Amino acid sequence: MTAYAASYAPTAFRPARVATAQPARPARTERGSSLRLHRIDTPVARRRRRTLAAVVVAIAVAIVGPQAVAGDEPGTPVAFDTYAVAPGETLWSIAADLTPAGEDVNETVFAIQELNAKSSSALRAGEQLLIPALD
Repeated sequence: MTAYAASYAPTAFRPARVATAQPARPARTERGSSLRLHRIDTPVARRRRRTLAAVVVAIAVAIVGPQAVAGDEPGTPVAFDTYAVAPGETLWSIAADLTPAGEDVNETVFAIQELNAKSSSALRAGEQLLIPALD
């Protein structure tokens, strides 16, 4: 909500205008003066505009946001087992034991890191890891 102030300017004291393409003139009043509206920019009005803008953005994010991250296909379910890390074991040694012959151990290491949301390969003895299911 914006505040407006109305003021009347007498037409007798206005200088003559040059004929140019101008927007429609304000309506004349009975007294021969024109009504002018001026927006009053108060702190309350600015706060209301900012609040309204924030609400509109929040609604747009709430509507569009979930669609931006949603994929076209449903996620494929991943079967997994749990594994307790023994003292002295590394992520590489665990992945090497799980990887079938002829396949890349790096892919198994990556799969274990992804399942456990690990950014590094550091392990602790007794830690429980999710590993791809053994078929």
